[in-house]
Amino acid sequence: MKNTFKFALIVSISTLLAVGCSSNPDKEMAERLATLEKAELDRIAERQAAQQAQRKEELETSPRWFLSPPEADGTGFYGVGYARSKQMGHALKAARLQAEFELAKMYRQELSGSERAFERGNNEGDVIAQTTFLIDKIVDAVPVVGYTVVEQKMVPLNGVFETFVLLKLPYDEFNKVLQSQRERELDKTVQASFDDLERRLNNRRAQREQEAQANFEREQEAIRNRADMLNKGVEAGEPKANPNDDQVQKPAIPAKAPLSALRSIVGG
Repeated sequence: MKNTFKFALIVSISTLLAVGCSSNPDKEMAERLATLEKAELDRIAERQAAQQAQRKEELETSPRWFLSPPEADGTGFYGVGYARSKQMGHALKAARLQAEFELAKMYRQELSGSERAFERGNNEGDVIAQTTFLIDKIVDAVPVVGYTVVEQKMVPLNGVFETFVLLKLPYDEFNKVLQSQRERELDKTVQASFDDLERRLNNRRAQREQEAQANFEREQEAIRNRADMLNKGVEAGEPKANPNDDQVQKPAIPAKAPLSALRSIVGG
């Protein structure tokens, strides 16, 4: 009985040792961490794929004139706006407001915001020199009015309204606003600044028209050159037509041909 108990005890201890050796806590923890890490990477990849699909859908809904806005031409300049909102009216209003802001930036760039130095004398004979940004000073006082809505697009996407707006401000309308602002201004120096600004605006407009005309003439010249090359290629590849080719040429028989010559002609 005693030997049997000792044998059972030895078997139990051996079993416990075997189980203890087979279960490695560090290995189990490493496997569990690897599983969690893989699941997190899968979630990140899935989220990135969903975001990529959403960005692609947004890009496809964007109009071409928003991605590549028209450049200023001889008639005026353009501004684009974009907004997204759950409320349709707010989205449209915000997009148009951004387009107006872009218009203000565009005509500031068109008129060049370089520094200008003004000198004037006071009653005591001193010369007062004042350096200011003419364009920023004048343009900031000019409201963005008189523009036209060229294009407008609104797309419901992912629970919000994606809104795009393209505005155009003609040079004529901007000139009217400048003249109205100048009439309200009492300071003669600022009035002169308005006059200078209007002159520069007209010069810029004329320059734009000349550039457009030059581009048109270059395109027409390229078309003519291309047509000339094609015509020359056709003429070089085809033989010249002979008006007598459709007539069967008959051998000429001398008036006083010898008999052998006549036989050779008739095949005799």
